[in-house]
Amino acid sequence: MLSVSAILFSSCEHKDICFDHSHMVDMEIKFDWEAAPNATPQTMVVQIFRTDGSHYIRHEFGSTNGGKIRIEAGKYKLLFHNGEMKSVDERGNTYDTYEVTTLPQSLLDPMGRGELSMPPRPSDTDDQLVHGVPETVWGGCHEKLEVLAGVSGQSVTLFPAEATVEYTIEVRNVQNMSDNLDISAALTGMSESWRPAYGISSGLSVTMPLSLQRPDSHTLIARFVSFGHCPQEEGIHYFSIYTSNKNFLDFDVTDQMHEVTDPKHIHVVIDEEVVLPKPEEGMSPSVPGWDEVEVDIPMD
Repeated sequence: MLSVSAILFSSCEHKDICFDHSHMVDMEIKFDWEAAPNATPQTMVVQIFRTDGSHYIRHEFGSTNGGKIRIEAGKYKLLFHNGEMKSVDERGNTYDTYEVTTLPQSLLDPMGRGELSMPPRPSDTDDQLVHGVPETVWGGCHEKLEVLAGVSGQSVTLFPAEATVEYTIEVRNVQNMSDNLDISAALTGMSESWRPAYGISSGLSVTMPLSLQRPDSHTLIARFVSFGHCPQEEGIHYFSIYTSNKNFLDFDVTDQMHEVTDPKHIHVVIDEEVVLPKPEEGMSPSVPGWDEVEVDIPMD
């Protein structure tokens, strides 16, 4: 987390230490949620930068309405987003490079079976870092703020918008689901970070572990948000399913990820019969090897 603070001390001869606050101004920062009326952040972070892009100060508001800060008179640029997120961190110390980013995670964490050996990954994406999905992020930028010396009642209004993208991946016609079989998934080619100065995804392409819901005995659904996909250039997206008895399935979902009508709400459907291996009695992490489950997917 970034934090910069400065207290300037000056001394007066034969007097107690005094503080010159003549250059300091009370500034009210307000948040207008018109672009995200259903947003539910816990706190709001404002990162303030000088006009040369260097970092000045970070302030976190406990109210989504904003509040007052004490700031030197001058010209600034502002970046802002929600705070107090367990799955998102802040990095970068200039206006152009500052971003909020996902955190490293074990590939099988959503399954709760970290004791299993690392499963196989699609060969052309097996060098991607593994990062967890972020929480929903709302934020934006304000490029020009002038704080005037000696003027009371100054304020600035910021307009947060949702930065994350909503994804739903639905696997239909699943056979042999069982309460004795733990299942999780992963998706390749996802954006590691989000850069609020430009409102774009950033960082590396990462693989994200995913939890799977079981709405019925033949369906698996992954619902999550991310900072988008393909942060650098368009690549291949594999959706992989892993089971606790060390079987795995890979699906190429690239076309469905790229050819969308609503880039903020992406829905991928895998609608082929997927036969999971039946769970075996007394299964444990000592079971050797990982076996690929074959699924015939028509190419037309």
